[in-house]
Amino acid sequence: MELHDLAKHGVVSTADATALGLGPSDLRRLVKAGTVRRLIRGWYAVCPPGAERPPWEGADSFESARRQHRLLVAALLRSFAGRAVASHHSALVLHDVEVWRSDLGVAQLCRSEDDHSRHRPAAMLHPAVGLPPVLAPSGLRTVPLATAVVQVGLRPPARGVAPLPLESLVAADNALHQGLVTTEELAAAIRAHAGAPGIPGVRSLLAHADGRHESVGESRLAHTMRVLGYRFTPQIPVTFLGRKWRVDFELDDHPVAIEFDGLAKYAGGVANPTPEQLRQALAREKWREDRLRDSGREVVRFIWSEADDARLVRARINEAILRARRRRSA
Repeated sequence: MELHDLAKHGVVSTADATALGLGPSDLRRLVKAGTVRRLIRGWYAVCPPGAERPPWEGADSFESARRQHRLLVAALLRSFAGRAVASHHSALVLHDVEVWRSDLGVAQLCRSEDDHSRHRPAAMLHPAVGLPPVLAPSGLRTVPLATAVVQVGLRPPARGVAPLPLESLVAADNALHQGLVTTEELAAAIRAHAGAPGIPGVRSLLAHADGRHESVGESRLAHTMRVLGYRFTPQIPVTFLGRKWRVDFELDDHPVAIEFDGLAKYAGGVANPTPEQLRQALAREKWREDRLRDSGREVVRFIWSEADDARLVRARINEAILRARRRRSA
């Protein structure tokens, strides 16, 4: 029997290692060899033999951070032996819901039964929420997903910053998009947090939660456009010569299509697209943009770093509206 044979949710304890005759020096050797990764005191992630990559490494830095967070949460939950459940962004990650600015270096947990809180370097333990836990796809226990969506906007996403209600909206959009929560469940979770510091801001933003937004970037861009006063509809279907696709947004009052350009759009679901795959995807996107203009629309594009820049978003959209008006009057 090997150490990986004793892993549950990808993690083992020093007690597991001891049962196999492995002591502290053996674990240090395995860590140095890269087959074991220390998570918290007394708990380790294990790489099974033949794995393409260790379970703590993803195709990119974002996936790696999420994988490492899942392992950290698994180790903590096992160490608490049923006395805690995952909450806040930790619950969201276990349910494969997108987060934006949450600190994945710190796990968020809630006690199962009492109202005490406790902080560790890698974890924050909150009082119990008073609701039955649910199971994530991995089998680990979490607070109800709608509760986690509200929680994540009430706490600072990282040390030294203010709470970010937009984190709740990002999570709500993605959870609705995946069909993991309903608007009724979100409303009930908001009511359950009545009186909590920060809940007015979260309540205000979640009134606009929309499962038609397909990415964190789209949720952020939609929020910026909404704050600026634009009326728009997400995911407008387009058909041209038998080819069908969707536009991320279209203004309700003007023939202006708005696209958020994330890498995933051009990667086509491929983790590490080749230059040729990217070239082909860009060519397809250029063809679609030309067809949109042929249909009388103006097209505006934004990238990740621009989605929250209200001044830039307003200027670029207003320029497109002006072009559309000139086209109609020509």
